[in-house]
Amino acid sequence: MSSNPSAFVGLSLSGGTISGPLTVTGVLTTQAGIANSGGAIVATTQNINASGGNLIGGAVQTNLGGVHVQLAGQGLAVKEGSNAKQGTAVLVAGTVTVANTAVTANSRILLTSNVDGGTPGFVRVSARVAGTSFTITSSSGTDTSTIAYEIFEPG
Repeated sequence: MSSNPSAFVGLSLSGGTISGPLTVTGVLTTQAGIANSGGAIVATTQNINASGGNLIGGAVQTNLGGVHVQLAGQGLAVKEGSNAKQGTAVLVAGTVTVANTAVTANSRILLTSNVDGGTPGFVRVSARVAGTSFTITSSSGTDTSTIAYEIFEPG
């Protein structure tokens, strides 16, 4: 391959695999998505556009700022399940301990009532054990609400 980047202006690939790092100066656009089975997908100077599919990778990182969802009706989707960063838990007598190995000492855990039950109160994270669990407590001892949570890590 040429070491002259201008030799690849307008380069079009159909299928196949690129081994090793791929550096693009400018905008990288695909019609069917970008898949990465290795490390991070990083945007440092411009955009990565997956206009016909998904951007898939171990991590997607931008050193430029925010993530913009520019199509109405689209947004962030977070998988739920065991040890996931999003889920629900049901209060019993105003409290529940959520087993979750994804929680850290610095996690920001956002809570909201998903389905009210009993006498709803104000909910908060009252305890956490990094790598193990966190506890949600209501101000009402008779709260049996289903609480939705989202776990974020500071960047």
